[in-house]
Amino acid sequence: MPTPEENFEDVACNLCGLSCVLRGNAADLSQNGGLIDARVSGGYDSTPGNGCGALDDTTAYTFSLCEFCCDWLFARFVVPVATTKYMEGDAPDEPWKPAAERVAVDDWRGMKAEFAKEAERRAASRNRT
Repeated sequence: MPTPEENFEDVACNLCGLSCVLRGNAADLSQNGGLIDARVSGGYDSTPGNGCGALDDTTAYTFSLCEFCCDWLFARFVVPVATTKYMEGDAPDEPWKPAAERVAVDDWRGMKAEFAKEAERRAASRNRT
């Protein structure tokens, strides 16, 4: 019987191209962070140039985004994302703030330098495109 390590397939972020695995533990699938194998599809009348939308009708798109790229994308939304605390029964949380801002203001976050280094590495990878 194959071990979890033998079955593991690293998940690359479609935006920055880096791994979605957190803490470098590829064998532990729970360490994947972000949107993994997210799927969106075009609806009726979606086909560009032959409908009203930008995706193709009857076409599904599957992608993955690491946590850093999700945060980067959220920061560009005109309407902020809603946040809830799912460990607290989906209780509403404070309005969304970018990760860098949360790290800067919360004293209990002890790996500030590591976060900044990883955020910079992922931003540099996004900027190569």
